[in-house]
Amino acid sequence: MKKHQAKRPAEKKHTPFIYRSFFNFWVAVVLPGTLLALVISKLYYDNTINFEPLNEPSTWLYFVILQIFTSFFSYIWVYSTKAKKYRE
Repeated sequence: MKKHQAKRPAEKKHTPFIYRSFFNFWVAVVLPGTLLALVISKLYYDNTINFEPLNEPSTWLYFVILQIFTSFFSYIWVYSTKAKKYRE
């Protein structure tokens, strides 16, 4: 009788947290980046952070447009290519 030798399965590389789902990527990369851009471009004035522009609808519209733009292009250029690499 032949002895059956157990073959070890190849160790699977763990997918980093940010590439497990687009939501994780969005929370870890896109959201902080757009919040930082909002603070720098709209709220930072005269060496202080001023929260009065948050009352204006144009600030929130800017934030939403920036979220959509950044999410779309980061999905195409960053997330889809890196996630595909880790799934293989």
